[in-house]
Amino acid sequence: MKKSLIAFAVLSAFAASASAQSNVTMYGIIDAAAMYNTNQTAGGGKKLTVDAGQLLTSRWGFKGSEDLGGGMKAIFNLEGTLTNDTGAAGAGFGGTGAQSFTQAGSGTSLFDRLAWVGLSGDFGTVTAGRNNILGVDSVGMADPMGLAHAGSNPNVMFSALNSGATYGGFGTNQGGTALRQNNSIKYVSPYQNMSGFGVGLMYGFGEKAGDTSANRYMGASAFFTDGKNGAAISYAKLTDASGNASLSGVALGLRYVVTPEFRFNFTYSQNKVDGTILIPVAANLALNADQRKIAIIGAGVDYTFSPQTTITGAYYDTKRSGDVGGALDGKADQYILLGKYAFSKRTTAYASLTYAKAGSSNPQDTGLSLGIIAAGNSSAVRTAVGVLHSF
Repeated sequence: MKKSLIAFAVLSAFAASASAQSNVTMYGIIDAAAMYNTNQTAGGGKKLTVDAGQLLTSRWGFKGSEDLGGGMKAIFNLEGTLTNDTGAAGAGFGGTGAQSFTQAGSGTSLFDRLAWVGLSGDFGTVTAGRNNILGVDSVGMADPMGLAHAGSNPNVMFSALNSGATYGGFGTNQGGTALRQNNSIKYVSPYQNMSGFGVGLMYGFGEKAGDTSANRYMGASAFFTDGKNGAAISYAKLTDASGNASLSGVALGLRYVVTPEFRFNFTYSQNKVDGTILIPVAANLALNADQRKIAIIGAGVDYTFSPQTTITGAYYDTKRSGDVGGALDGKADQYILLGKYAFSKRTTAYASLTYAKAGSSNPQDTGLSLGIIAAGNSSAVRTAVGVLHSF
Protein backbone atom coordinates (compact mmCIF):
# COMPACT_ATOMS: atom_id res chain seq x y z
CA MET A 1 0.00 0.00 0.00
CA LYS A 2 2.93 2.36 0.72
CA LYS A 3 4.20 1.78 -2.81
CA SER A 4 0.72 2.55 -4.15
CA LEU A 5 0.57 5.81 -2.20
CA ILE A 6 4.03 6.84 -3.38
CA ALA A 7 3.11 6.06 -6.98
CA PHE A 8 -0.12 8.02 -6.61
CA ALA A 9 1.76 11.06 -5.31
CA VAL A 10 4.37 10.87 -8.05
CA LEU A 11 1.77 10.53 -10.80
CA SER A 12 -0.28 13.39 -9.35
CA ALA A 13 2.77 15.61 -9.49
CA PHE A 14 3.49 14.42 -13.00
CA ALA A 15 -0.04 15.23 -14.14
CA ALA A 16 0.18 18.73 -12.69
CA SER A 17 3.48 19.51 -14.42
CA ALA A 18 2.70 17.79 -17.71
CA SER A 19 -0.65 19.48 -18.20
CA ALA A 20 1.11 22.63 -19.29
CA GLN A 21 2.71 20.72 -22.23
CA SER A 22 0.02 18.20 -23.14
CA ASN A 23 -3.52 17.16 -22.30
CA VAL A 24 -3.40 14.97 -19.16
CA THR A 25 -6.56 13.97 -17.30
CA MET A 26 -7.12 12.12 -14.06
CA TYR A 27 -10.46 10.29 -14.00
CA GLY A 28 -12.31 7.56 -12.17
CA ILE A 29 -15.49 5.78 -11.09
CA ILE A 30 -16.56 5.11 -7.51
CA ASP A 31 -19.41 2.60 -7.33
CA ALA A 32 -20.81 0.86 -4.24
CA ALA A 33 -23.93 -1.21 -3.58
CA ALA A 34 -25.65 -3.02 -0.74
CA MET A 35 -26.23 -6.64 -1.80
CA TYR A 36 -28.67 -9.24 -0.46
CA ASN A 37 -28.26 -12.82 -1.70
CA THR A 38 -30.29 -15.94 -0.93
CA ASN A 39 -29.03 -19.55 -0.90
CA GLN A 40 -25.44 -18.82 0.06
CA THR A 41 -24.99 -21.94 2.18
CA ALA A 42 -26.02 -25.54 1.61
CA GLY A 43 -28.84 -24.95 4.09
CA GLY A 44 -30.17 -21.92 2.18
CA GLY A 45 -28.51 -19.24 4.30
CA LYS A 46 -28.62 -15.60 3.22
CA LYS A 47 -25.81 -13.07 2.85
CA LEU A 48 -25.73 -9.27 3.15
CA THR A 49 -22.71 -7.34 1.85
CA VAL A 50 -21.45 -4.02 0.56
CA ASP A 51 -19.62 -4.50 -2.73
CA ALA A 52 -17.74 -2.17 -5.05
CA GLY A 53 -18.25 -1.80 -8.79
CA GLN A 54 -21.69 -3.30 -9.35
CA LEU A 55 -22.99 -0.97 -12.07
CA LEU A 56 -19.52 -0.29 -13.47
CA THR A 57 -16.20 -1.49 -12.10
CA SER A 58 -14.71 1.12 -9.79
CA ARG A 59 -11.47 2.47 -11.22
CA TRP A 60 -9.05 5.37 -11.38
CA GLY A 61 -6.55 6.40 -13.97
CA PHE A 62 -4.59 8.89 -16.02
CA LYS A 63 -4.91 9.46 -19.74
CA GLY A 64 -3.39 12.03 -22.01
CA SER A 65 -2.38 13.08 -25.47
CA GLU A 66 0.06 15.38 -27.20
CA ASP A 67 -0.52 16.92 -30.62
CA LEU A 68 2.44 15.97 -32.82
CA GLY A 69 1.18 17.81 -35.88
CA GLY A 70 -0.14 16.52 -39.17
CA GLY A 71 -3.13 14.96 -37.44
CA MET A 72 -0.98 12.64 -35.33
CA LYS A 73 -1.09 12.40 -31.53
CA ALA A 74 0.92 10.62 -28.87
CA ILE A 75 -1.45 9.00 -26.36
CA PHE A 76 -1.25 7.04 -23.12
CA ASN A 77 -3.58 5.44 -20.57
CA LEU A 78 -2.87 4.11 -17.08
CA GLU A 79 -5.89 2.62 -15.29
CA GLY A 80 -6.31 0.52 -12.16
CA THR A 81 -9.10 -1.17 -10.24
CA LEU A 82 -10.47 0.44 -7.08
CA THR A 83 -11.97 -1.83 -4.45
CA ASN A 84 -13.63 0.99 -2.59
CA ASP A 85 -15.51 -1.23 -0.14
CA THR A 86 -12.14 -2.00 1.49
CA GLY A 87 -9.96 0.82 0.16
CA ALA A 88 -7.65 -1.44 -1.82
CA ALA A 89 -6.21 -0.38 -5.18
CA GLY A 90 -5.08 -2.57 -8.03
CA ALA A 91 -5.62 -6.26 -8.69
CA GLY A 92 -3.37 -9.12 -9.67
CA PHE A 93 -2.90 -10.47 -13.16
CA GLY A 94 -1.83 -13.97 -12.21
CA GLY A 95 1.24 -16.14 -11.92
CA THR A 96 -0.14 -18.31 -9.11
CA GLY A 97 -1.49 -21.17 -11.21
CA ALA A 98 -0.63 -24.85 -11.15
CA GLN A 99 1.85 -24.63 -13.99
CA SER A 100 5.52 -23.75 -13.78
CA PHE A 101 5.59 -20.40 -15.55
CA THR A 102 8.59 -18.84 -17.18
CA GLN A 103 7.56 -15.41 -15.96
CA ALA A 104 6.27 -14.66 -12.48
CA GLY A 105 2.87 -13.01 -12.28
CA SER A 106 1.77 -10.24 -9.97
CA GLY A 107 -0.26 -10.55 -6.80
CA THR A 108 -1.23 -6.89 -7.13
CA SER A 109 -0.75 -4.45 -9.96
CA LEU A 110 -1.39 -0.73 -9.54
CA PHE A 111 -2.54 -0.29 -13.15
CA ASP A 112 -4.08 -3.71 -13.69
CA ARG A 113 -6.78 -2.55 -16.12
CA LEU A 114 -4.76 -0.60 -18.70
CA ALA A 115 -1.15 0.45 -19.10
CA TRP A 116 -0.24 1.49 -22.61
CA VAL A 117 1.33 4.17 -24.77
CA GLY A 118 0.75 4.71 -28.47
CA LEU A 119 0.09 6.85 -31.51
CA SER A 120 -3.15 7.83 -33.21
CA GLY A 121 -3.95 9.57 -36.48
CA ASP A 122 -5.70 9.13 -39.81
CA PHE A 123 -4.21 5.62 -39.97
CA GLY A 124 -5.95 4.55 -36.75
CA THR A 125 -4.63 3.87 -33.26
CA VAL A 126 -1.67 1.73 -32.21
CA THR A 127 -1.02 1.03 -28.52
CA ALA A 128 1.64 -1.05 -26.78
CA GLY A 129 1.59 -2.41 -23.23
CA ARG A 130 -1.29 -3.97 -21.29
CA ASN A 131 -4.39 -3.87 -23.53
CA ASN A 132 -7.97 -5.11 -23.45
CA ILE A 133 -8.46 -8.09 -25.77
CA LEU A 134 -10.57 -7.47 -28.86
CA GLY A 135 -13.36 -9.73 -27.60
CA VAL A 136 -14.12 -7.20 -24.86
CA ASP A 137 -14.92 -4.62 -27.53
CA SER A 138 -17.20 -7.05 -29.39
CA VAL A 139 -19.40 -8.16 -26.49
CA GLY A 140 -18.97 -4.90 -24.58
CA MET A 141 -20.74 -2.79 -27.20
CA ALA A 142 -23.90 -4.92 -26.89
CA ASP A 143 -23.77 -6.57 -23.48
CA PRO A 144 -27.40 -6.83 -22.25
CA MET A 145 -26.50 -5.10 -18.97
CA GLY A 146 -23.87 -2.71 -20.25
CA LEU A 147 -21.23 -4.79 -18.42
CA ALA A 148 -22.96 -4.26 -15.05
CA HIS A 149 -22.38 -6.80 -12.25
CA ALA A 150 -18.98 -7.56 -13.78
CA GLY A 151 -18.02 -10.24 -11.27
CA SER A 152 -21.09 -12.35 -12.07
CA ASN A 153 -21.70 -11.23 -15.66
CA PRO A 154 -21.16 -14.22 -18.02
CA ASN A 155 -20.02 -11.94 -20.84
CA VAL A 156 -17.33 -10.36 -18.66
CA MET A 157 -16.15 -13.53 -16.96
CA PHE A 158 -16.50 -16.05 -19.81
CA SER A 159 -16.96 -14.24 -23.15
CA ALA A 160 -14.17 -11.77 -22.30
CA LEU A 161 -12.09 -14.45 -20.52
CA ASN A 162 -11.96 -12.55 -17.21
CA SER A 163 -12.17 -15.68 -15.03
CA GLY A 164 -8.55 -16.32 -14.10
CA ALA A 165 -9.38 -19.71 -12.60
CA THR A 166 -10.95 -20.81 -15.89
CA TYR A 167 -8.60 -19.24 -18.45
CA GLY A 168 -5.43 -18.60 -16.46
CA GLY A 169 -3.36 -21.20 -18.27
CA PHE A 170 -3.43 -19.29 -21.55
CA GLY A 171 -2.00 -16.06 -22.92
CA THR A 172 0.67 -13.61 -21.92
CA ASN A 173 -0.34 -13.22 -18.26
CA GLN A 174 0.64 -16.81 -17.48
CA GLY A 175 -1.79 -17.60 -14.71
CA GLY A 176 -4.32 -14.81 -14.42
CA THR A 177 -7.31 -13.33 -16.18
CA ALA A 178 -6.99 -13.24 -19.97
CA LEU A 179 -9.30 -10.25 -20.49
CA ARG A 180 -6.26 -7.99 -20.61
CA GLN A 181 -2.99 -9.09 -22.13
CA ASN A 182 0.46 -7.98 -21.00
CA ASN A 183 3.25 -7.28 -23.49
CA SER A 184 0.80 -6.68 -26.33
CA ILE A 185 0.44 -4.44 -29.39
CA LYS A 186 -3.05 -3.44 -30.56
CA TYR A 187 -4.27 -1.70 -33.70
CA VAL A 188 -7.78 -0.30 -34.31
CA SER A 189 -8.69 1.37 -37.59
CA PRO A 190 -10.51 4.75 -37.82
CA TYR A 191 -14.09 3.70 -38.58
CA GLN A 192 -15.13 7.34 -39.17
CA ASN A 193 -13.10 7.27 -42.40
CA MET A 194 -14.53 3.92 -43.54
CA SER A 195 -18.32 4.57 -43.55
CA GLY A 196 -18.61 3.18 -40.04
CA PHE A 197 -16.65 -0.03 -40.70
CA GLY A 198 -13.45 -0.85 -38.88
CA VAL A 199 -11.02 -3.63 -38.01
CA GLY A 200 -8.81 -4.47 -35.08
CA LEU A 201 -5.63 -6.54 -34.76
CA MET A 202 -3.75 -7.50 -31.60
CA TYR A 203 -0.74 -9.64 -30.72
CA GLY A 204 0.52 -10.52 -27.25
CA PHE A 205 4.10 -11.74 -26.80
CA GLY A 206 4.62 -14.75 -24.52
CA GLU A 207 8.27 -13.77 -24.00
CA LYS A 208 9.48 -17.33 -23.43
CA ALA A 209 13.08 -17.86 -24.50
CA GLY A 210 13.37 -20.40 -27.28
CA ASP A 211 9.61 -20.72 -27.89
CA THR A 212 7.84 -17.78 -29.53
CA SER A 213 4.55 -19.68 -29.72
CA ALA A 214 4.19 -20.23 -25.94
CA ASN A 215 1.80 -18.03 -23.91
CA ARG A 216 0.96 -15.79 -26.83
CA TYR A 217 -2.28 -14.06 -27.81
CA MET A 218 -3.46 -13.43 -31.38
CA GLY A 219 -6.71 -11.64 -32.15
CA ALA A 220 -8.63 -9.98 -34.98
CA SER A 221 -11.98 -8.19 -35.13
CA ALA A 222 -14.33 -6.37 -37.47
CA PHE A 223 -17.06 -3.93 -36.52
CA PHE A 224 -19.63 -1.44 -37.79
CA THR A 225 -21.39 1.48 -36.13
CA ASP A 226 -23.51 4.35 -37.36
CA GLY A 227 -23.41 6.07 -33.99
CA LYS A 228 -26.51 4.28 -32.69
CA ASN A 229 -26.63 0.75 -34.09
CA GLY A 230 -23.62 -1.50 -34.18
CA ALA A 231 -22.22 -4.97 -34.84
CA ALA A 232 -18.87 -6.50 -34.00
CA ILE A 233 -17.22 -9.90 -34.23
CA SER A 234 -13.83 -11.04 -32.97
CA TYR A 235 -11.65 -14.13 -33.01
CA ALA A 236 -8.79 -14.95 -30.67
CA LYS A 237 -6.32 -17.76 -30.08
CA LEU A 238 -4.19 -18.07 -26.95
CA THR A 239 -1.57 -20.72 -26.19
CA ASP A 240 -0.30 -22.20 -22.92
CA ALA A 241 3.23 -22.27 -21.51
CA SER A 242 4.13 -25.36 -23.53
CA GLY A 243 2.72 -24.04 -26.78
CA ASN A 244 0.96 -27.38 -27.29
CA ALA A 245 -2.47 -26.48 -25.90
CA SER A 246 -4.59 -23.58 -27.10
CA LEU A 247 -7.72 -21.65 -26.26
CA SER A 248 -9.68 -20.27 -29.21
CA GLY A 249 -12.80 -18.16 -29.08
CA VAL A 250 -15.25 -16.11 -31.08
CA ALA A 251 -17.39 -13.26 -29.74
CA LEU A 252 -20.27 -11.44 -31.45
CA GLY A 253 -22.23 -8.36 -30.43
CA LEU A 254 -25.28 -6.71 -32.04
CA ARG A 255 -26.96 -3.48 -30.93
CA TYR A 256 -30.11 -2.12 -32.58
CA VAL A 257 -32.05 1.01 -31.68
CA VAL A 258 -35.71 0.28 -32.44
CA THR A 259 -36.98 3.70 -31.32
CA PRO A 260 -35.28 6.54 -29.42
CA GLU A 261 -36.64 4.97 -26.23
CA PHE A 262 -36.15 1.27 -27.00
CA ARG A 263 -32.89 -0.59 -27.70
CA PHE A 264 -32.20 -4.30 -28.28
CA ASN A 265 -28.86 -6.01 -27.48
CA PHE A 266 -27.64 -9.49 -28.37
CA THR A 267 -24.34 -11.29 -27.80
CA TYR A 268 -22.96 -14.74 -28.49
CA SER A 269 -19.59 -16.19 -27.64
CA GLN A 270 -17.92 -19.56 -27.58
CA ASN A 271 -14.44 -20.55 -26.46
CA LYS A 272 -12.84 -23.96 -26.67
CA VAL A 273 -9.71 -25.65 -25.34
CA ASP A 274 -7.70 -27.89 -27.66
CA GLY A 275 -5.16 -30.07 -25.88
CA THR A 276 -4.70 -30.88 -22.20
CA ILE A 277 -3.61 -28.31 -19.64
CA LEU A 278 -3.58 -28.26 -15.85
CA ILE A 279 -4.99 -25.00 -14.52
CA PRO A 280 -6.28 -23.91 -11.09
CA VAL A 281 -9.52 -25.49 -9.94
CA ALA A 282 -12.40 -23.17 -8.96
CA ALA A 283 -15.92 -24.55 -8.60
CA ASN A 284 -14.90 -27.36 -10.99
CA LEU A 285 -14.68 -24.87 -13.85
CA ALA A 286 -11.02 -25.59 -14.63
CA LEU A 287 -9.76 -29.16 -14.25
CA ASN A 288 -7.29 -30.68 -16.69
CA ALA A 289 -9.31 -29.03 -19.45
CA ASP A 290 -9.34 -30.91 -22.77
CA GLN A 291 -11.89 -30.06 -25.47
CA ARG A 292 -13.75 -27.92 -22.94
CA LYS A 293 -16.29 -25.63 -24.56
CA ILE A 294 -18.10 -22.73 -22.87
CA ALA A 295 -20.85 -20.94 -24.80
CA ILE A 296 -22.81 -17.87 -23.71
CA ILE A 297 -25.94 -16.31 -25.22
CA GLY A 298 -26.98 -12.90 -23.95
CA ALA A 299 -30.08 -10.88 -24.86
CA GLY A 300 -31.57 -7.74 -23.40
CA VAL A 301 -33.63 -4.61 -23.90
CA ASP A 302 -33.22 -1.05 -22.64
CA TYR A 303 -36.22 1.21 -22.27
CA THR A 304 -35.74 4.90 -21.50
CA PHE A 305 -38.71 6.37 -19.65
CA SER A 306 -37.11 9.80 -19.35
CA PRO A 307 -33.66 11.37 -19.77
CA GLN A 308 -32.98 10.32 -16.18
CA THR A 309 -34.61 6.86 -15.97
CA THR A 310 -33.73 3.64 -17.81
CA ILE A 311 -34.98 0.10 -17.24
CA THR A 312 -33.01 -2.89 -18.52
CA GLY A 313 -34.15 -6.49 -18.83
CA ALA A 314 -31.45 -9.08 -19.52
CA TYR A 315 -31.03 -12.83 -19.94
CA TYR A 316 -27.89 -15.00 -20.09
CA ASP A 317 -27.65 -18.68 -21.00
CA THR A 318 -24.31 -20.30 -20.09
CA LYS A 319 -23.34 -23.84 -21.04
CA ARG A 320 -20.20 -25.90 -20.59
CA SER A 321 -19.53 -29.16 -22.44
CA GLY A 322 -16.89 -31.41 -23.94
CA ASP A 323 -14.18 -32.13 -21.41
CA VAL A 324 -13.64 -35.13 -19.11
CA GLY A 325 -16.03 -37.16 -21.25
CA GLY A 326 -18.91 -34.84 -20.43
CA ALA A 327 -18.60 -35.41 -16.67
CA LEU A 328 -18.35 -31.66 -16.09
CA ASP A 329 -21.10 -30.58 -18.48
CA GLY A 330 -23.14 -27.81 -16.88
CA LYS A 331 -25.72 -25.08 -17.43
CA ALA A 332 -26.89 -21.92 -15.67
CA ASP A 333 -29.30 -19.13 -16.56
CA GLN A 334 -29.56 -15.57 -15.25
CA TYR A 335 -32.58 -13.24 -15.45
CA ILE A 336 -31.92 -9.61 -14.47
CA LEU A 337 -34.01 -6.48 -14.06
CA LEU A 338 -31.92 -3.32 -13.68
CA GLY A 339 -33.16 0.23 -13.10
CA LYS A 340 -31.02 3.38 -13.27
CA TYR A 341 -31.78 6.97 -12.30
CA ALA A 342 -29.32 9.71 -13.26
CA PHE A 343 -29.18 12.55 -10.78
CA SER A 344 -26.64 14.21 -13.08
CA LYS A 345 -24.14 13.31 -15.79
CA ARG A 346 -21.79 12.03 -13.10
CA THR A 347 -24.02 10.49 -10.43
CA THR A 348 -26.42 7.57 -10.95
CA ALA A 349 -28.48 5.55 -8.49
CA TYR A 350 -29.43 2.01 -9.44
CA ALA A 351 -31.20 -1.12 -8.25
CA SER A 352 -31.25 -4.64 -9.66
CA LEU A 353 -32.96 -7.97 -9.11
CA THR A 354 -31.25 -11.14 -10.36
CA TYR A 355 -32.67 -14.65 -10.45
CA ALA A 356 -30.15 -17.38 -11.24
CA LYS A 357 -31.06 -21.00 -11.93
CA ALA A 358 -28.57 -23.82 -12.42
CA GLY A 359 -29.13 -27.14 -14.16
CA SER A 360 -28.65 -28.89 -10.81
CA SER A 361 -27.18 -28.31 -7.37
CA ASN A 362 -23.87 -29.85 -8.47
CA PRO A 363 -20.77 -27.60 -8.58
CA GLN A 364 -20.36 -27.89 -12.36
CA ASP A 365 -23.77 -26.21 -12.71
CA THR A 366 -23.75 -23.78 -9.81
CA GLY A 367 -20.22 -22.66 -10.70
CA LEU A 368 -21.53 -21.28 -13.99
CA SER A 369 -23.66 -18.81 -12.00
CA LEU A 370 -20.41 -17.09 -11.00
CA GLY A 371 -21.05 -16.91 -7.28
CA ILE A 372 -24.76 -16.13 -7.29
CA ILE A 373 -25.72 -19.72 -6.36
CA ALA A 374 -23.79 -21.51 -3.63
CA ALA A 375 -23.05 -25.23 -3.91
CA GLY A 376 -25.90 -27.39 -2.65
CA ASN A 377 -28.56 -25.13 -4.17
CA SER A 378 -29.99 -24.95 -7.67
CA SER A 379 -31.23 -21.34 -7.65
CA ALA A 380 -30.76 -18.02 -5.86
CA VAL A 381 -32.05 -14.45 -5.84
CA ARG A 382 -29.83 -11.39 -5.49
CA THR A 383 -30.86 -7.78 -5.02
CA ALA A 384 -28.59 -4.75 -5.20
CA VAL A 385 -29.08 -1.05 -4.47
CA GLY A 386 -26.22 1.30 -5.13
CA VAL A 387 -24.83 4.60 -6.36
CA LEU A 388 -22.14 5.42 -8.92
CA HIS A 389 -20.17 8.66 -9.14
CA SER A 390 -17.64 9.44 -11.85
CA PHE A 391 -14.98 12.12 -11.82
